[in-house]
Amino acid sequence: MKLVATSLLVLSLSFASLSVHADELRAKETFAVVWERLQNSGFNGKQASPDWTGLKAEHQPDIENAKDIDGLRREISELLEALKASHLELIPSSAFPKKGEAPKSGNAELGLRLAVIDQSMMIERVVPGYAAAAAGVRPGWTVERIGSFDLTRVFASRSAGESLKPRALTVLQLTANAMVSAIAPGTKLDLQLRDTDGKVRTVALTALENTQTQTVQLPNLPPLPLRFESHRLPVAGGGCVLQVEYSQWAMPAYDRLMQALRENGDCRGVIIDLRGNSGGLIASLSAIGGLFIDKPVSLGTMITTGGDLKLTALPRVVDNDGKDIRRFSGPLAILTDRGSASCSDMFAGGMQALGRARIFGDTSAGMALVSASIPLPSGDHLLYPTADFVDPNGRRIEGIGVTPDTPRPPTARALQDGRDPALEAALAWIDASA
Repeated sequence: MKLVATSLLVLSLSFASLSVHADELRAKETFAVVWERLQNSGFNGKQASPDWTGLKAEHQPDIENAKDIDGLRREISELLEALKASHLELIPSSAFPKKGEAPKSGNAELGLRLAVIDQSMMIERVVPGYAAAAAGVRPGWTVERIGSFDLTRVFASRSAGESLKPRALTVLQLTANAMVSAIAPGTKLDLQLRDTDGKVRTVALTALENTQTQTVQLPNLPPLPLRFESHRLPVAGGGCVLQVEYSQWAMPAYDRLMQALRENGDCRGVIIDLRGNSGGLIASLSAIGGLFIDKPVSLGTMITTGGDLKLTALPRVVDNDGKDIRRFSGPLAILTDRGSASCSDMFAGGMQALGRARIFGDTSAGMALVSASIPLPSGDHLLYPTADFVDPNGRRIEGIGVTPDTPRPPTARALQDGRDPALEAALAWIDASA
């Protein structure tokens, strides 16, 4: 079984329900599979010992007596939520292609990246050449509605003076970004925005194809879009820095990064931008780590009931075609935010603990568990943890996240001024140290 560490917290909001009759739900069988896997996965949730007897008494009747697929999903999700951990998700069957169908293409974007700032959702980035830029959308604007998803209601639903908790804000940011990026070409979406002057603007955007995005398939997971971009950025002291950004951890990202390092060998430093990267395949994490070291190192430990497994990064000398691999030994900066989850949590934490990279930006998501996915009798899939993770110093990241060495979270003022504080700080550090 291949190990994944991916955050799929937004799938239930991103895919429509299928029409399933009550007699086709197989609710009792579905509960039995979910319950067996939760108990035998070796994962005990946030608490040292969950009250399994109490949880079963509370949730089993409601799950087994569900009348429709929406009710079944709701009741199972409440059970998973009670364990208070990441990587416990019900993935709707509609997220997967039907048998015999090709995976749905998700290689189009509106050209936006969103971030939660000061208890509101804001436009953090507008990419030139896409629909948002063409419509005049600007960083620093507030997002009030995405389609029928009313963000103002989400934030206003808290009682007076009470803020959403960090984990809820992380889930909200992941959800919002999934709704505006990596979707099918031609998808139309209405956004209600509030500009910096307080004026409400409604824009209708059509997603344009992004040739840098491809569809990847991880074991027992829906097709996921992988976007990879690289840029040569000038630095004040002369020369360049290579900035790379990829939306998922998968082996094609390793191949593209290896090529980018080969083509930009004259650059003085490398910046890996993991903002918004929600996870992926553990094997790609080890492979990418090997591009920045000259001997095998442990990036952390996966803790299972069957024993501990070291997450080892192994440097390679040649690629599959026999070409030399250019490993990079210079300054390495990693950018994180609350959307940097799972493999991104692990990689940032591991490289920071080893002293191989400096972290800039905002604290990562704190969703750092290894997981697997299995099909359920209902037709949906269960994503569940199979191992905990600690960094090379024994630090647990789940529920905490990786704190940047140089905290530079986005601010409304910086966005409105067209600035990226995390990227600016990383460039300055490389310029001073290279």
